[in-house]
Amino acid sequence: MKHHRFFTVLTALLLALALLPCASCGSRSDPGARTTKHRSVTADKATETAPTASSNSETTASPDAVEAPDQTEDDLVETLTELRANGDLFNVLKTWATNNAEHTLMQSADVLNLLLVGVDASQKNADAILLLSLNTAEKKIYLSSVMRDSFTYIDAPSGETAAKINAAYAHGGGECLKQTLQNNYKIRIDRYVSVDHDAFVSAVDILGGVTVAVREYEMNEMNRLAETEDARLGEFGDAVTLNGKQALLYCRIRKCDADGDISRTRRQRQFLTAVIQKLRNISFTQAAEMFKALYGKAETDCSDSELLGYAAQAIAGKWYGYPVDSTVFPLEENRTEHLSGQWVWIVDYPADATALQKRIYGKTNIVLANDRYTACDAVK
Repeated sequence: MKHHRFFTVLTALLLALALLPCASCGSRSDPGARTTKHRSVTADKATETAPTASSNSETTASPDAVEAPDQTEDDLVETLTELRANGDLFNVLKTWATNNAEHTLMQSADVLNLLLVGVDASQKNADAILLLSLNTAEKKIYLSSVMRDSFTYIDAPSGETAAKINAAYAHGGGECLKQTLQNNYKIRIDRYVSVDHDAFVSAVDILGGVTVAVREYEMNEMNRLAETEDARLGEFGDAVTLNGKQALLYCRIRKCDADGDISRTRRQRQFLTAVIQKLRNISFTQAAEMFKALYGKAETDCSDSELLGYAAQAIAGKWYGYPVDSTVFPLEENRTEHLSGQWVWIVDYPADATALQKRIYGKTNIVLANDRYTACDAVK
């Protein structure tokens, strides 16, 4: 029984940490030194602590299907050039991202933050960005999607730039994306991980499929993109069991949504939550097969010894039984859309970081000024 539980938890960690599909993954990197303290991070002039933002409710997506127009590389260059030329916007984003005095990253011995990344096969951008936060004090898992169209400052190995946050992966792999998120949200992200398409499909099939809610327009889009008959879906509803190929399409479809990335991130969180629930009851045979399918195929900056350490902690703390609370960032009140050739989110990162910190840690080390000038103000 002890070996069964060890295999189960280790497999659960591998799958839960590496759940999202990617076609190309980065190499391991030096995890760096852990800081031990934190100080207040000030956004402009500090006057009072920002009010708590609501972050526990799931954003409701529009059920209407809207085909998003395809955009050319010229559209992308034109739009980003225009945004980068906005000196006020760039300066606001850079000033916040580089406000990283020693020990300002929020962290706790009770919280483990793991970055889950799916990578676009053609552009090498992050196709999906999720932060899985294990809070052992609250005995809860917080799952936070980060919308890939969020415009941000990126301190890349090749030099600084401003782009959609998903481009940070193309500029410097998982480590660059992790650092960009840390800079914007002022939290310590312990490790990142990604897994390839074949391992993802195999793991879902070994589980016997995963049951999620599928809307009719989502089914239609999945079937439009299906390349084989076994990837096609014959039903929609509140409880549809997807095989591996269908699950891959479910997590990746994006051009059918009226609300852009909001519905896509909703599907990814719903799927990950359903997998975590199912992993609680997998058999020893399933766990062993899944471990074999995933081990060595998940690219991560987590060493084998650390993975075993997490497994031991998971067994002792019963992490696999924690409830999952999911939402999307940036929050609605902290973002504004900008459309000029290509659509992006302009984000009030200090306010959004305050909300994310309070969600994960129950407190924040950020103090906001009443009269501060935000990125959203810069594009009005």
